[in-house]
Amino acid sequence: MDKFFSLGKIIIKKLHEFGYEAYFVGGFVRDYLLGVESKDVDITTNALPEEVEKIFDNTRATGKKYGTITVFIEDFGFEVTTYRIDKLYLNHRKPESVVFSHKLKEDLSRRDFTINALAMNDKAEVIDLFNGQDDLKKGIIKAIGNADERFREDALRILRALRFVSRLNFTIEENTLQSMRNNLELLKKLANERILSELEEIFSSPYNKSAVSYMEIIGFKEVFDEFASGIQVYLDSEYSLDFSQFFAMNLFLLKKEIPEFWKFSNKDKLLIYKYVHILNTIKNTRFNPLILYKCGLNVSLQANEILRVLNKDNDQKELIIKLFNELPIKKREELAINGHDILGLQDINNEEIIGKVIDEIESQVVLGHLKNETTILKEYAKQLLERLDG
Repeated sequence: MDKFFSLGKIIIKKLHEFGYEAYFVGGFVRDYLLGVESKDVDITTNALPEEVEKIFDNTRATGKKYGTITVFIEDFGFEVTTYRIDKLYLNHRKPESVVFSHKLKEDLSRRDFTINALAMNDKAEVIDLFNGQDDLKKGIIKAIGNADERFREDALRILRALRFVSRLNFTIEENTLQSMRNNLELLKKLANERILSELEEIFSSPYNKSAVSYMEIIGFKEVFDEFASGIQVYLDSEYSLDFSQFFAMNLFLLKKEIPEFWKFSNKDKLLIYKYVHILNTIKNTRFNPLILYKCGLNVSLQANEILRVLNKDNDQKELIIKLFNELPIKKREELAINGHDILGLQDINNEEIIGKVIDEIESQVVLGHLKNETTILKEYAKQLLERLDG
């Protein structure tokens, strides 16, 4: 924080030298006052983007349309944005256009919550026009001005409020909470990737159970019925999950596929389906070597975390580690036989049959029914080929 503050002061002072106002603003000020590390450092100024580019040598136009120029000092990037007024918002997410302003108050007025509308000069003196410092001390998340307007402008702010709950363990002011409930349906109009990104952050933060409690209060499962069963199950548990685990648990409980609305990456989709497969496979039994072999140790341990949420007495961690360590092979390449070996056993050129033989041998070795020795596996392969040929 001190490093960012010191470097940011260089930018602010240089803008002052050219006759402009400049302040730290938003999340950095909030985190600075809380004494927690901030991911981004934003500076607001009445200098226009073109003027910022002229003043500093190392810049990048990362959002010039919206007044943002990133200024680099010692390889750190600082977003320097011109005071602005947001015009009509498009699709409840971004303003159609912005008008640059010369007044700090107009810039702060357009922000989401009071705790994010704080400005600070290079002497660490805070400009607080919306009682944000008091809300910060009380741990309150409160929308600036008319809460309904703030959420209709940008519906993602609903999830941002939950993210601050999850990160800071704050409470949401009642009028703001009611407005989140009233406008929750607007989330369906946003790009799902943005919703996913926020939910992943919510579930990766330390107080995610508090955020999920608010999800229940604002009727999240009524808008997203995928979560009809899982929210309360999760709240009743003493354990925590990340969002992929939580989503998989919900699919398992509802016996559903991933709805089209949710735009997971292929990698995350595969992971979620692995979790669901494991839960379905062992819902009435225990982990076995074949599951460990096919899904791997880490995925199995993560699926076990979901199991604990569903039933705290069903913790199979020790069994999982034991079974994995005892696996005779941990990947197909370790088999003492391969497709070329099978080709040499019989005049056969059917890839499907060869694949079936390898699959069967692999399973038998993993389950401990066959020793992973070439002679034994070749003999077993001959028997399989005879059966398949017959």
